[in-house]
Amino acid sequence: MLDYVKGKILEPPSNALAATKNKYTKGEVKAKKIIRGSIDKHVVAYISDLSTSKEIYNRLVSMFKVSDANQILFLKNKSKHIKKGKDEDIQSYFLRITEIKNDFLSIGEIISDRGLTITTLGGLPLEWYIFRTTILNNDQIPGFEELMSRCI
Repeated sequence: MLDYVKGKILEPPSNALAATKNKYTKGEVKAKKIIRGSIDKHVVAYISDLSTSKEIYNRLVSMFKVSDANQILFLKNKSKHIKKGKDEDIQSYFLRITEIKNDFLSIGEIISDRGLTITTLGGLPLEWYIFRTTILNNDQIPGFEELMSRCI
C-alpha cells in the first residue's frame, strides 16, 4: 500500500487492459481506506475532496508538518518559564523537561545538554537553592541525564 501512497504505482493509461485498471483501482481504494481509517473523523473533511491516496497522504503531511517559527518561539518560552510545582515530585518535573526536549527535537530544533541542565536548575524552587548553587559553581556543569540521576 505504501507504493500507492508514495506514488510509485501509477494509474494505468486509458488503453490498458481492464484487469490492470481493476487491480490498480482495488489497491488505490484499499490504500485510501487504510488512511481514512487511521485518522480522526474531524480530519476527514480536509481530505474528502481528494481522489488519490498520494494526494491524501501529501495533504495530511502538510497539515501536520511542524516547521513553524511560532512553534519554536512557543517552546522556547515554555522552557524559559518552566518551574517545579510546589506539590510536584522531582520525577514529574524531569518528565516535563524531557517532554519539552522531545518537542524541540520533533520539529528539528536541537537544545544543548548544557542549556537543558541550566533550564532545569532554573526551575527548581527555593529549597533546592544550595544544590543548584553547588552545581552551578562547579567547573563543569553536569549533563541533563547526570543531573536527573543526582536529583532523583
